[in-house]
Amino acid sequence: MTTDALYRCKNTGGPDGDCEHAAQNEAIPASLVTINNNGEAICPGQTVFDEPCGAVLEEVIPPKKVPWMMIAFLSIAVLVVAVAMWLFLFRGDALLRVDQTSFVLSPGESTKVEVFNDGEVNLQLGDMKFSSNNFSTEKTDDSLDIAPGNSGYFYVKFAQNAQDSIKGSMTIYSNSSGEPVSIELIGNAKPWRISEKLNSTSTILDKE
Repeated sequence: MTTDALYRCKNTGGPDGDCEHAAQNEAIPASLVTINNNGEAICPGQTVFDEPCGAVLEEVIPPKKVPWMMIAFLSIAVLVVAVAMWLFLFRGDALLRVDQTSFVLSPGESTKVEVFNDGEVNLQLGDMKFSSNNFSTEKTDDSLDIAPGNSGYFYVKFAQNAQDSIKGSMTIYSNSSGEPVSIELIGNAKPWRISEKLNSTSTILDKE
């Protein structure tokens, strides 16, 4: 859209009196202006003595319109980005906790392992890695994604056809802020009797 040029007359205090346009500081549209041979815009008004003004006009440069819609859009975009960055940087972490860190299983037996999320965002369980192929796991749907303050579980199984007793471990990987959690696993493949309470560092087995 093209805007017509505007002019302003500055003819005040002349011998013929003030120009009517200059006295009121009016903006004169280009359609009312005469252009002389020098390319100058001449005032079409009259003085207070009804004489033609004929003064050379000054072109008025209108102020640029502020693009409020664009400013509003950019402001909203900046706000959205700022909120997203805040959520990404300061949203907190998940924190995995396992209360029982040692399990004893017979051939074919499975046991439930419960994990807790002590963090501020959902805990997502990843891979489970075993030190021996005689152990395996089965995760439930609920255990894959654990909300803050809640717990989930999965099952660990000792192989049915295991021939030897095995002391191994399982490492749980997740999005927890801490290190991967390791659990001690003892596969009791032969008719052994546990004579002392097992802990995370020692196991005493006596044959019956």
